[in-house]
Amino acid sequence: MKKIPFFHAAIVALTFILSSNLQADNIGLNVGDKAPEFKLIDQNGKEVSLSELTAKHDKVALAFYRSADWCPHCQRQLIGLQNDLGTMEEAGIKLVGISYDSVEILDRFSNKQSIGYTLLSDPGSKTIDAYKIRNMDVKPGRTEGIPHPTIFLLDNKGVIAAKLREESIRVRPTLEEIMAAAKAMD
Repeated sequence: MKKIPFFHAAIVALTFILSSNLQADNIGLNVGDKAPEFKLIDQNGKEVSLSELTAKHDKVALAFYRSADWCPHCQRQLIGLQNDLGTMEEAGIKLVGISYDSVEILDRFSNKQSIGYTLLSDPGSKTIDAYKIRNMDVKPGRTEGIPHPTIFLLDNKGVIAAKLREESIRVRPTLEEIMAAAKAMD
């Protein structure tokens, strides 16, 4: 496990929080907001609720992404998150991915890529809408209902402690940014 010195983590967290607030405040729920409850089906066909996740874990990372089926940036992010899963779990973070993809697509992707964390299907993008991150700038068709890629870190009370988002869909929050935001929750 790669250790991040506390001072470096604090600087990264402060820099990220300041830049995130400038870039992402206008999209999505805000830090301090209560995260909306959901009940969604995972890649294995099991129902998962937010209240169950926060009851079992002190920190929950909800990674909203466009699609595991057709978005290469999302596929790269999901594989990267899998590679970083051990580090996040050691820090007490429960990682969950959410997209509008069907359960079948999530099952196929998670099996092919050996994904070891929960991927949730949000048909109709109701949860994406509840978190106020639906991308309204897309044309009707396969991209309708996609979110702006965002990671929300929640505490065990379901309150948003951090919102990590980049302006470009090609760039996603790094492990260092996720860990710094999680460390700031302690």
